[in-house]
Amino acid sequence: MKIMIKSNFMIPGIEDEESFELSGSRVTVREFLENLSKLSPDPLDYVAPGADRLDPDDWEVEINDVPYQDFEEGIEKYLNDGDTVTIRVLAQGGG
Repeated sequence: MKIMIKSNFMIPGIEDEESFELSGSRVTVREFLENLSKLSPDPLDYVAPGADRLDPDDWEVEINDVPYQDFEEGIEKYLNDGDTVTIRVLAQGGG
């Protein structure tokens, strides 16, 4: 399964890639993000263990330009071959 990736930061482990190949034909948004995390030399926690959503202060994730929260399944939504996942890290404000 091939998933296209867009991001506002360089994703560790796939720095110059525009897509990510996954084995198998069924993968959820959670599983996709966990697989991405494992590729990084310093794994990122896109999804906290046991969480049912992403931390809204850290990440925005869209599937084909639709926020994952708009899907009834949330991060348990299954991705399809050719889907585009957009991952944005949110800027942290400071004073």
